[in-house]
Amino acid sequence: MSHALMHLLLLPARLSLWILSLVYYIVVYGTAGITACLVLIRIAWTGFRDPYRTFQWTIRKKPPDCLQDPALGHHAYLKGRSSGLRFHYVTKGDHRKPLMLFLHGFPENWYSWRYQLHEFSSHYHTVALDLRGCGDSDAPVRLEEYSLEILLYDIRDTIDELGHTSCILVGHDWGGMLAWHFALERPDMVQLLIVMNAPHPASWLDAVLRRPSQLLRSGHACFFQLPLLPEFVLSLEDFKLVRGLFCGTNVGIKNKARRLTESQLEGYLYRLSQPGGLTAPLNYFRSLLSNTLYKHQDVGVPCMLIWGEADNILVEGMSGGTRPYVRGPVVIHTIPECSHWVQQDQPEIVNKLIWDFVLDKDIIKHNH
Repeated sequence: MSHALMHLLLLPARLSLWILSLVYYIVVYGTAGITACLVLIRIAWTGFRDPYRTFQWTIRKKPPDCLQDPALGHHAYLKGRSSGLRFHYVTKGDHRKPLMLFLHGFPENWYSWRYQLHEFSSHYHTVALDLRGCGDSDAPVRLEEYSLEILLYDIRDTIDELGHTSCILVGHDWGGMLAWHFALERPDMVQLLIVMNAPHPASWLDAVLRRPSQLLRSGHACFFQLPLLPEFVLSLEDFKLVRGLFCGTNVGIKNKARRLTESQLEGYLYRLSQPGGLTAPLNYFRSLLSNTLYKHQDVGVPCMLIWGEADNILVEGMSGGTRPYVRGPVVIHTIPECSHWVQQDQPEIVNKLIWDFVLDKDIIKHNH
């Protein structure tokens, strides 16, 4: 077959991908523009009514006690071999045991895994990492420093620096998206994959393209593509929108017994309130949305997806769409009346599901 003929045969596929990409970006940035207009109207209204309260926020001077609770684990730092950055993590359990590595989402840090660090430390070396730009880890300024390839190097370096060759990888939200990608790129370093409220990258795109209107439910992700404005908006009224994400009626934690105390909420606001503290976490949205378009590879490692059924942040129907993209054993659990913040909202249920998965004899047999 001649080179020219091969190019001709591939032309329809390339054209389809180009059209798909164009539609995707029109939807994303169109949604961003609509959301920005609505947000600016709201700011103008609240600012007119109470300008002092609206345009006020506080830089926290010291971390809250909850971040320094020794019962949660030991605080330590490691240096990424690829980046030279310093990463903060909290660890519990014997380092000689298998590694269970936790990756948090937005706008969180290691503290979101407080209920899991202790629970699994009897059998595993549990480590909750502050991703680059989050918590007490180093925060590069440039957007290019948050490309998918670089973020995956961070995970690889973390496993290496902790003295392990592989791990049980657990991720939530953006940490879950990174976990999916890492399992695709480095299946040799992932024994088991556990993801919470983060769809396989291909199923995310499929869900949006089937029903573009559903992207409005993830309008925040589109809005975050804009420069500077999201940082300003999230800071208003002393980070009212960030508070609403965790504690609001629609998207916040549903379980009354697990709703965040003021001190626990400050565990997230402390670092976000520092100058530039919001930009690095937002750069995940700005960088990764463009990287998740055509990752249609199948995941080969055994995996479990846990989904809070009352998630009002991510697109409806994403959880079930993950199954076609997994070659190995896959288990999908939905938790009724549970929010996006699943491991904090229903930690007892989540922990039991994890135990059942990691101790499942069929899963263990397949993994060997």
